[in-house]
Amino acid sequence: MFIKTKHYEACIQKVRIEVGTLVGLKADDEAYIVLKELPTLEMLRLKEASEQGENQTLTLLRDLLPSILVDHNFYEDADAKRKMDNREVASLVFESLDLTVKVVNEYTHAAFFSRADASGGRSRPSAARYSTEGVAPSSTPSTVTGSST
Repeated sequence: MFIKTKHYEACIQKVRIEVGTLVGLKADDEAYIVLKELPTLEMLRLKEASEQGENQTLTLLRDLLPSILVDHNFYEDADAKRKMDNREVASLVFESLDLTVKVVNEYTHAAFFSRADASGGRSRPSAARYSTEGVAPSSTPSTVTGSST
């Protein structure tokens, strides 16, 4: 039996992307965003956009980012009392080329973009999957060419 309060988090996959050094901090793990998998219709729109080119893909992801952003540690004030709105975080991501590239690359390489395995289940994660159990794996920085930044 599926119980939303118990099983929903396991049903919807997420990826944690650490971006601290790209936003001026000393270590990547000092700033992060967590994105959930796209709903089915948006996934199909993304597939169509990717066939049309990078501009269409990035435009669609920019529009969808606020709705798939489920957690982050970006704050309005130094006291960390008020988190930035998801739209503000999405806007910040797309203001920096390096930040955009890292977020888009890690998100699109996440497990939920791969096909289900032959047994009918989901395939094993190919990118860091966010865990609500307190252990969140770190991500690796990359650029368009795949090299470290």
